[in-house]
Amino acid sequence: MAQEFSDEEIARLDGQRLWEDFSRAGQGPWTVLYNSEDIHKRPSSTAVYSVLAPPALRSKFLRETNWDVHIGHGQPGTLTSFGDSPASTYVPFGNDEGWEPLVIVTDAAGSREGEVLFSQEFRLVFELFEDQGTGNLVDVLDDGTESVVVQISRDKVVVRSSYLARFRALKQMDLWLYTDTHTHLQGVGPVDNLEDFHEDWKTEESIGSNRVGTLLGYPSATFTAKTFLSPPPIERCNLWDYEDRLQTYEDFIIGEDEFGRPISFTCEEGKLANYFGKNPDAPHYLTPVFFRSDVLQKYYNNTELYVVSEGSVSCKALWHLRLDNDHSEYVAVFLGDLGRDLPASERQYWKGFNIVPTGSMSETYFRRSYLGQWVDAEQPDHRFKHAYTRLQSSWRHDHGWTLYREPHDADQSHLARLHVPLNETQTEFEDQLLTLAKLLVDFLNEKAIVRAIGPGPENERGIGKLQRFLVQAGYDRTEDDISLLRLIQELRSKVTAHSKGSGYDAYIASKLERNTKREFVRELHQRTTEMLMRWTELSSSVAALDSEQRPPEQAHAIK
Repeated sequence: MAQEFSDEEIARLDGQRLWEDFSRAGQGPWTVLYNSEDIHKRPSSTAVYSVLAPPALRSKFLRETNWDVHIGHGQPGTLTSFGDSPASTYVPFGNDEGWEPLVIVTDAAGSREGEVLFSQEFRLVFELFEDQGTGNLVDVLDDGTESVVVQISRDKVVVRSSYLARFRALKQMDLWLYTDTHTHLQGVGPVDNLEDFHEDWKTEESIGSNRVGTLLGYPSATFTAKTFLSPPPIERCNLWDYEDRLQTYEDFIIGEDEFGRPISFTCEEGKLANYFGKNPDAPHYLTPVFFRSDVLQKYYNNTELYVVSEGSVSCKALWHLRLDNDHSEYVAVFLGDLGRDLPASERQYWKGFNIVPTGSMSETYFRRSYLGQWVDAEQPDHRFKHAYTRLQSSWRHDHGWTLYREPHDADQSHLARLHVPLNETQTEFEDQLLTLAKLLVDFLNEKAIVRAIGPGPENERGIGKLQRFLVQAGYDRTEDDISLLRLIQELRSKVTAHSKGSGYDAYIASKLERNTKREFVRELHQRTTEMLMRWTELSSSVAALDSEQRPPEQAHAIK
């Protein structure tokens, strides 16, 4: 007695699900360009391939169901024409019809396995980088994050559909997708509810066939199809000149009217006034736009990607924005710089921190930008960084070693992360106290200090070693500066290193003395900056002394 197939088995053979999957090809977020994962599987094996082709080939390619191009095709070669005298022409993709592969599969040779090669042109157009760990191709986005665009393995290549659409738009070529599935249920005898089926179809975009029957006495099915995706208008490639045409620009608050309603205007450079008479009725390119200080939080939190410096913020080699961050209350940027120097994704981010102007830009930025004067920053965190860097340079020059050791790679970001707290949150407060303690206490070059002054008491800590050094150097502010360092160390222990006990609120209130957390840290920056500047002067003065005129212990300290 013949058996019957289940609905699942019938569905596998009749090709309905294959047709549904094929009809959606290229419409999802990812498009399969090559797939041979299942090519030797039983009972079903599937192969997928693709090429780019000029629209002029549509009528030829739609003429019959068979594949026009096969896996492995598309490699360089020559075509020879025969006439009165044979002539050979080099063809980079092995054909003179104009089609091009995105994926080339090479054959194995000797001990070498075949390779799956992806279009170098595609890589270069989108400036993709190879992930050495996976072999995938990634795009570095405007905000510095990375997005996988092409997933490549020995048996499969899938690509982000949006990038494929942009590439088709740029080249004005069709993407042809081919699929071929064979199902052969060997070992299964006659089946009562399996009927032979044969269907061919052809539409304006696809052609294919679906056959179900018996092969060598066993149920079998073949589904073969191909379709093309036409290119969008070239403007949709969003590359180079076309990228500028598709840019979108945010409106930013630049003032308020007499009733307190905000006045906004686009940051698009081409619509702003300048000093040469352009757009005379529009706001000037140099109109200041103001933002809450915590707009910079994102950049301080990721110093591997972003650099916040005095007067600018940048994202590696992707973008660089000039700004006024020398104001105690907010950050300001020129309206035109927002449109010219920030990518669209970052402009959207900054818009969320935009505020109505309640003051003016800092005097530092005004004098630098409008008057062309170089003046020192006023904000204590900027001054601290300058003083810290100068101290290190002076000690290296004067003594051959630095007062603070070079931090481990994992700690390199601490100086970059130091800033006046951007808000009154506990997180910002703790983070900045920890940063100060790391820079001023943990990173003390204890080994070099001990080499200079000799060993001290057992279990002597870094601050104690520094204290002995300063005393031996004849420094008259030793007590003040050591007390300041011990305060910072105590704050780190009480505020950041341990869980808060019942006495925490009283302790922190006694230290703040009615100051806000931002004001308290700002004052610490000021006091430590002055300390670092004194130590820089000490370095030069100590180095200038003739060691022979000093007591032995002091002479030892400056070697």
